[in-house]
Amino acid sequence: MSYRNFAYHYDQMMADVDYTWWLGHMKKYVKKEGHVLDVGCGTGTLSFMLAKEGYAVTGLDLSEDMLVVAGEKAKELGLRVDLVHQDMRRLTGPATYDGILMALDTINYLENEGDVLDTLQGAYQSLNDGGILIFDVHTPHKMTSTFNDYLYVENDDDLTYVWHVEPGDVPLSVIHELTIFSKNPDGSYQRSIEYHRQRTFEIEKYDHWLKEIGFTVIALDGDKDRQLFIVRKGDEDETYEEKRSQTSPH
Repeated sequence: MSYRNFAYHYDQMMADVDYTWWLGHMKKYVKKEGHVLDVGCGTGTLSFMLAKEGYAVTGLDLSEDMLVVAGEKAKELGLRVDLVHQDMRRLTGPATYDGILMALDTINYLENEGDVLDTLQGAYQSLNDGGILIFDVHTPHKMTSTFNDYLYVENDDDLTYVWHVEPGDVPLSVIHELTIFSKNPDGSYQRSIEYHRQRTFEIEKYDHWLKEIGFTVIALDGDKDRQLFIVRKGDEDETYEEKRSQTSPH
């Protein structure tokens, strides 16, 4: 998987994403000043929003190009976010995080069950007791219906891209073909093509894996295309939200 050209146009192409929705979930379940790991942080937009809220943030991504852009944005914003080049399948302890976020179908870039399990197990080991993991996945419906021969074209003055999705080689998988035409300073256009592979599994499988590892599912959200999981490490301690509700004035 490559993000060479995609990384430098990512923010423009993702301008419609509601990052505040993700921020709201983290604020609800993880106390401010907590240490948060943003897995698949990309160009750092959500990481920087978390940092502005008072969280200590580490952003992790496999793409060096994404991290280069994130680093430039951090300097412009004057924010401190630790940026780490690492494969999410290699998460290991010691437990240092109060919250881990894997937003925008990050985990769907894992194409086999073993990789998903390694990543979820690594997240569990990296969380403090009672720590929160928040992630979302594509539903089977999205992979087989919504993404079925999906085609989207965006045409701006300085950037045009064509996004086509076709079925992958294994069940509940797809291949995203992204053709990008970016405008050069002399007015000509540079064309590049990137392929991104994703796979999902039945929602019941994710639920089973999480509980098998030791997570407690504390909240679910979603629709026919996307499923959100909010889970806690362990099953005895109260969540931050539960403690907060008990001490909030009525």
